[in-house]
Amino acid sequence: MAEDADTIDAEQVEDEEAPSEEETETPEETKPTREGERNIKGLFVNVRLLRRIAQVTFLLGINAYVFSAWFEAEQVQAFWIFIRDILPSIPIIAPLDAPFAAIAGSFGTMNRELTMGLFPFFTIGAMIIILIFFGKASCGWICPIGTLQDFATLPNRSKTRPAPGTEKELRRVKAYVFIITMFFSAWIAISTVLGTDEAIRDALGIFAESGFDPVNPAHILFVKALEMNWPFNIETLWYVLDWGWIFWLQIIFGALVVIVSFWMPRWYCRWLCPAGWLYGIFSRASLVGIGRNPALCTPDTCNVCEVVCPMNIRIRRFPYQRVHSAECIMCLECKSHCPNKAIVIRFG
Repeated sequence: MAEDADTIDAEQVEDEEAPSEEETETPEETKPTREGERNIKGLFVNVRLLRRIAQVTFLLGINAYVFSAWFEAEQVQAFWIFIRDILPSIPIIAPLDAPFAAIAGSFGTMNRELTMGLFPFFTIGAMIIILIFFGKASCGWICPIGTLQDFATLPNRSKTRPAPGTEKELRRVKAYVFIITMFFSAWIAISTVLGTDEAIRDALGIFAESGFDPVNPAHILFVKALEMNWPFNIETLWYVLDWGWIFWLQIIFGALVVIVSFWMPRWYCRWLCPAGWLYGIFSRASLVGIGRNPALCTPDTCNVCEVVCPMNIRIRRFPYQRVHSAECIMCLECKSHCPNKAIVIRFG
């Protein structure tokens, strides 16, 4: 449209008076310049690119000690430790007991504190404040398990999505996982306060330290997998015999979280993550969210926003003003792909 307007203006000027070359620019001269400006602007406002950069940055930053262990970049590590001192835990799933960990997830920290006989006042308070302001944006932009699932999804354009009724039932599973994991943690917490926790810890086995860790893919991949001896040649192949059947089950589960995401985007986040279920309670009415411009949205003929949504949210079912979904992770895939630019970020 801008190019057509320039052409019309040039023709009108020629009819009235032919100006000098210094006073005018031909459309051919302005076209490459404006295209370059749009390309540069598009590079900086490309939400998908910014999110990928943020995800990779935080994947390394959450495990900040890797900078000094592998790259000898202690200043970078110090920066992330500074972030940790400001935000000791973030609404994601990331184990603090990982060898390189600097930042922990709120839900895992809660479980750890409870099993120590402490009530996580500060952890819960910080978690609620972050969720009220930003919703579950940390799940979409920071969480390492979400990042691994997203990158596993990238090569596959055809995704498998269950029917709405099936999706609704599958989402109930993570509520049950939340109840079970919190039950174990609360049981140990009460027993610790009463001084009767020794027998219970022996009975619970791997669930004694945290009710969530044994089924937490972040703990499996970033803690358990790094603790084990891995075979590097034929002579050390016998190491796998010492792993034990529990670790075999855990590592298979951790691998499936990533592999299945090739066909089903964020399936773990949608159906199994107890942390995501808890975070969703406080993020449904967050100050930052997404809505639709009714003048631009064409819900009767277009469903692109729902097709690209990794959380399989039925966006068109919500009012234009705001998508009040506990599943929304503010990934903004809907905004990036909307052909009508109808998706907008809402504040308040």
